[in-house]
Amino acid sequence: MNFYNVPLMLLLVLTAPTAFAMLGNGQPNCTTQEEIDIRIFRNTWDPTSYWICEELNEPAILGRCPEQMAYLESIKDCVSWDDWQWEQPTEPLTIAGLS
Repeated sequence: MNFYNVPLMLLLVLTAPTAFAMLGNGQPNCTTQEEIDIRIFRNTWDPTSYWICEELNEPAILGRCPEQMAYLESIKDCVSWDDWQWEQPTEPLTIAGLS
């Protein structure tokens, strides 16, 4: 093994868990009142769906936009694909599947 590769391998090992954690679908845990107040969160894997926090400490429900529409987080509504634009995803306050 080439010793020049050791720092690169170490960097990959240390950063991989963070990278994979950010690959989540944006599903919130719905465990804070603020998440209940915000209510709707973007699904970061599928622009045609979104997450709904209806009740505290209950799993988020997957909502879907009508056909030919996508969810636009900045207005928290479904819009036509002509009006949809990519937006930088933001993580919910709590993330389902992470403790």
